[in-house]
Amino acid sequence: MSQRLESNRRMGLAERLGHIGVTGLGISLAVTPVALWIAWTAALVVWIMLAAMVCAVLFALLSDFLARNDRKQCGPEGADGRAVLPDEFIEEVHRLFPLTYHHSRHETTRFRRAMRRLSGLIRESKPR
Repeated sequence: MSQRLESNRRMGLAERLGHIGVTGLGISLAVTPVALWIAWTAALVVWIMLAAMVCAVLFALLSDFLARNDRKQCGPEGADGRAVLPDEFIEEVHRLFPLTYHHSRHETTRFRRAMRRLSGLIRESKPR
């Protein structure tokens, strides 16, 4: 049991470092156009482009690793404790037009009925 906890803690650290790495590489890629704009020699442009390509490759590899790790941890739908919403819920949400109801000062009876239906569907979908 303690080995499993240690493994989870290590994976948590690796995942945090992975997210920090993806953020750093993303910032580096975002700064690349500005660096190219202010580069004053052809050699500097080449070095900036090489650094950007390395950052892009590392970014792709690291984000793929993190995505595979997330899929592995989640398992089947609903296994991580979140409720799996039924298809009727999604259909009901799509029938509502959010700007009409969300931004009005008074709630219409149609909006209240729709919200009651949605809350009922959520209650039905929660695991017991």
